[in-house]
Amino acid sequence: METSISYCDAVAFFSSDERRWINKVHKLKAQHPNEVTIIKEPEDNDGCIYCRLPSKWMKITPPRVYSDEQVARMTARLRGE
Repeated sequence: METSISYCDAVAFFSSDERRWINKVHKLKAQHPNEVTIIKEPEDNDGCIYCRLPSKWMKITPPRVYSDEQVARMTARLRGE
């Protein structure tokens, strides 16, 4: 699997063959048709989507860390307690 991002100024070019990113790009395109341009669909590009989107959308977010108490509360809430 491979995912690549390159950007300059306000434009980012994104390429991935991972299904979760392909689905996310299609969802973003549906929600923001004027800001997302799909250049190549996976069917036409050896399984990789290639698109252009605003570079300000690119960010890396670490996973959340929950305390044991928070996990217990979330578990109880999911169980309906």
